[in-house]
Amino acid sequence: MLVVAYDNRSDFEIADTILEEIEDAMARTLLDQEIEVECEVSFSFVSAAEITALNSEYRGKDSVTDVLSFPMHEDFILHREVIIKENPFLPLLLGDIVICIQQAETQAKEYGNTLTRELSYLSVHSVLHLLGYDHMANDEKSAMRRIEKEIMGDD
Repeated sequence: MLVVAYDNRSDFEIADTILEEIEDAMARTLLDQEIEVECEVSFSFVSAAEITALNSEYRGKDSVTDVLSFPMHEDFILHREVIIKENPFLPLLLGDIVICIQQAETQAKEYGNTLTRELSYLSVHSVLHLLGYDHMANDEKSAMRRIEKEIMGDD
């Protein structure tokens, strides 16, 4: 159901158990959103310097961030039938996820989470972005947060 192409460009070694948890979180997201075709996600772990450069280039924000998502399809969730029909070859590429492992580790400590839990959450969050969800407006943010909590099993 899900193919993940990993690229670790950070100085951190990512344990296989963490990768398995990330993949499980992303697969749960696709199931929750009733995506029933095989999908592929490109997933990169990068340094603070690299994500700052990407954030500056693509979002005009010259600062470190935890994750960036680059969807392959605009509003996938709204147009899934057409997108799937027009892309008969599987797996269907959803897009790219770029995570700053240093920022994820900082946030995990800040929120009292494990690094694995933080990376899983960021993966869920990013897959939702790849599917067309956003959190710019308050109603969008509430809807996205509700879905994230449901997938992560948070109360």
